[in-house]
Amino acid sequence: MSESSKTQAGPKFHFGVSDFSTSEPLVNAEKIVACGMAFIEPGLAKIAAMSEVDFDAAVNRLKQNNIRVQSVNWFLPPDLKVTGPEVDETKLRQFLESALARAVRLGAAAVVFGSPGSRSFPDGFAREEATEQMVTFLQLCADVIREHQWNIKIALEHVNHTETNFVNTFAQALAIVRTVDRPEIGLAADFYHFAIENESMEVMLEARDLICAVQLANPDGRCFPKSGVEVPGLDAFFQQLIDIGYTGGVSVEATVGDLEQDCQSAVEHLSALAKRLLAKDAV
Repeated sequence: MSESSKTQAGPKFHFGVSDFSTSEPLVNAEKIVACGMAFIEPGLAKIAAMSEVDFDAAVNRLKQNNIRVQSVNWFLPPDLKVTGPEVDETKLRQFLESALARAVRLGAAAVVFGSPGSRSFPDGFAREEATEQMVTFLQLCADVIREHQWNIKIALEHVNHTETNFVNTFAQALAIVRTVDRPEIGLAADFYHFAIENESMEVMLEARDLICAVQLANPDGRCFPKSGVEVPGLDAFFQQLIDIGYTGGVSVEATVGDLEQDCQSAVEHLSALAKRLLAKDAV
């Protein structure tokens, strides 16, 4: 990222690209950063499935090109369940041991836990039991992180009702994280899911010390925000981030049209927005 881009982005925000649809940030890392993005957020389930040889090569390539991995998303493969009658704690622990070790090696500070397939439970299954299972799983995550003394957090994400039947709002995610009450477990705030659920973003003020990852997309087509295209509510979202003093990464998790054009335009749009709001906040 150029010095001019850093200045435009302001002191509190840096932008990246999440794994989604055809973005493939691990594959396209050099191209993404050359377009002005500060970091990549690759998919952990994909990384966990890589051979040792391929993973080592990817790590070396990122280091040689000074590419930052701020966080990872796509936490769990969809067939590895955390709710419902098919939960296997042994398999979950095995995955966590290997996958989180790779996330740490990449330098990720947070693992965004969306994984709608893993968290969805079948019709007729008790929601109360699913909640207990989610709490148990997050406690397991915290235990594994603490045992290895890894400097990484799990960021539970609210995922809208069109994708999963469990933990659809930020308020629901916040309640679960407070129940777990472990420093290794935080929250992801996603503008797209706020918009789809029509949930008030003011709830973020109640979680200022827990938010450790932020994602966004233009809800109109789940695409990259673009220069000159207004995204209703995005200003308010960033104002909430400013109000809580958020200083982490903000990643675009969206469908790709032309990756280079999308990244360049998103950096311009988001940098200008952040600069304007930060200037207003400083007055």
